[in-house]
Amino acid sequence: MALSFNLEYGYTGQPNLGKVFFLSIGAYVAGAVVAHTIAALTGYGEDLFTARAANARLLYAAANPGAILGLFAVILVLATLAGAAFGVLASYPALRLRGDFLAIVLIAVGEVGRVFVRTYQPIAGGNIGTGGVPNPFVFLGDRTGRVAFSLVALALALVVFLLVQRLSNTPFGRVLKSVRDDELVSNVLGKRAPQVKALVLAVGSGIAAIAGVLWAFWYQTVAADDFVPQTTFLVVAMVLLGGAANHRGALVGAIAMTVMDHVTRPSFYAILGLEVRIPFDINYLRYILIGLLNPAQQTVYISFSPHTLKIRYPPVTLPIGPHEVLLRFRRVAVKAQRGSTRGTHFVVHFARATRNALPTLGSIGSHELTPAALDSRRVEHGLEPHRLL
Repeated sequence: MALSFNLEYGYTGQPNLGKVFFLSIGAYVAGAVVAHTIAALTGYGEDLFTARAANARLLYAAANPGAILGLFAVILVLATLAGAAFGVLASYPALRLRGDFLAIVLIAVGEVGRVFVRTYQPIAGGNIGTGGVPNPFVFLGDRTGRVAFSLVALALALVVFLLVQRLSNTPFGRVLKSVRDDELVSNVLGKRAPQVKALVLAVGSGIAAIAGVLWAFWYQTVAADDFVPQTTFLVVAMVLLGGAANHRGALVGAIAMTVMDHVTRPSFYAILGLEVRIPFDINYLRYILIGLLNPAQQTVYISFSPHTLKIRYPPVTLPIGPHEVLLRFRRVAVKAQRGSTRGTHFVVHFARATRNALPTLGSIGSHELTPAALDSRRVEHGLEPHRLL
């Protein structure tokens, strides 16, 4: 979850605060496919959301290890595709909205999905939920099966980390950063920002759906009320704690927040046989620590990061016409695309300074962009001819 949000927000600048919705998609797919498939294989024709049906699924999984393992693999693929499809749908609001407005809309999407599934029983059993989603390694016993499933989950996390790390270091990763830094300049340089947003949301949502599958098989139940916005905010805290656009930092933040989440629960101390006596509910301590950790982390980063100071260029004055603006911009863009970092910064600054002039260039013919033609236009306006750049 943290890696997928880091890919969307840290690298592309899309604040997907509806992350829990895509987590729930994977869980719903797991619950529905397991319930209907095992019912079809065993000929079970009664209500799929009762305790009897859940027990029947657990017994079938324990007696048929090959079938449940194969079903687990198929569900991973189906959930990834379903999450990616919903991610593409979520990219449409991202084309019209920015920043806070996009975040609010995606939060609303997650809440609408949760309420709909809670009230529409055929998806996940409504208020009851879907129980009896068996651990794929249940045939090994309870303790050994959970250890085996944990190892599989860690292996999947490693694969996802390598995938997003590799993706971020490809030319496509640099396109993501360009869309994040300045969408206007990316469009001017020929990068299709809408398609980029759709693709990154599809990838991130597919990864979140994989996490939803693991959620369902670990807790062995799927209920709509488990997928609340606080889960999204916990993921956001993981990424901010580790540093946006830093996948290793996202892993560190995820580990730190997970440990803090467990040690601030009464059940953790009950397992250890300890009794904690404080004058308030220990669950509130978790929210207090989350609120304090991120401002402290941001303060340390701003104070000691070498990237805090940014290059700032003076305002550009352009005593030239739009034709010369286009030719000059094209020449600078060629230099930037050859790998000049300062040239790239200049392109960004130059595009911002000339954005009002660029829309008037649609009817210019290629024969009017030659240096001789531009010099003749300057002479017509009483200016000295000269070669640009």
